[in-house]
Amino acid sequence: MACREERPSSDSEYELAEEYLQKDTTVDEIISSALGEPIADTVVESNAPDTDADSSPSPDDEDDEPPSESEVTEPEPYPESELEAIRSAVLELKNEGNTHFRTCEYYKAMEVYSEALVKCRRQLDEERGVLYANRAACHLAKEEYAEAEEDCTSALELNSKYVKALLRRAQAREKLDKLSPALEDYEKVLELDPGNRTATPAALRLPDQVKQQQEKLKEECIGKLKDLGNLVLRPFGLSTDNFKMVQDPNTGGYNIQFSQEK
Repeated sequence: MACREERPSSDSEYELAEEYLQKDTTVDEIISSALGEPIADTVVESNAPDTDADSSPSPDDEDDEPPSESEVTEPEPYPESELEAIRSAVLELKNEGNTHFRTCEYYKAMEVYSEALVKCRRQLDEERGVLYANRAACHLAKEEYAEAEEDCTSALELNSKYVKALLRRAQAREKLDKLSPALEDYEKVLELDPGNRTATPAALRLPDQVKQQQEKLKEECIGKLKDLGNLVLRPFGLSTDNFKMVQDPNTGGYNIQFSQEK
């Protein structure tokens, strides 16, 4: 049975979290303002088993958007004793988000992953990457491919060998018709996880599609250049049809020949 879900209202926790992530505020202010509670931050475990991530996005170790690192002043590192409490809290939020994901409540899952990300600080980069990848899975499920690509990229900036994030970004890029970058991601997945059930057929399927796409782009580019050339030559009673490129059989180079007949 297909899952149906309404997008949350504009004042949802997810959108509030996104709003505060764009402000030039400290992590403490983000937490107290967006969540209305003390700074008890938490982290998500990132070594969840990669069961069926090959064929469909699962939120086992996915991600959510942390505050912009260029806009938020990083507070002093937590003592290790506090970090454990934060990890426990973030893990609880991640599990809650995963529950929403499994019941196809994707926007609710995004809200919870975002809330967990707000709690994470840079000491918890691994957990942040997991949350980003989790939110990317939600975006994929909702066919929000640009957002999925962005979240996966954020996860990969924290861990460039994160297979699930690479795979999900490849899937998002393929849907966005970014075939060459998608192929690069699939090939990277196979370097890290040879025989991956999703990346293997994609790496065989995409090269021909990439070639066709490049040929199409080349034809479009040539067509635009011809239009420009005709615009310049028209006042002289000429067009690009008056010029032909003829290959020299001896050197393999090309010569431009002019014909007045056109």
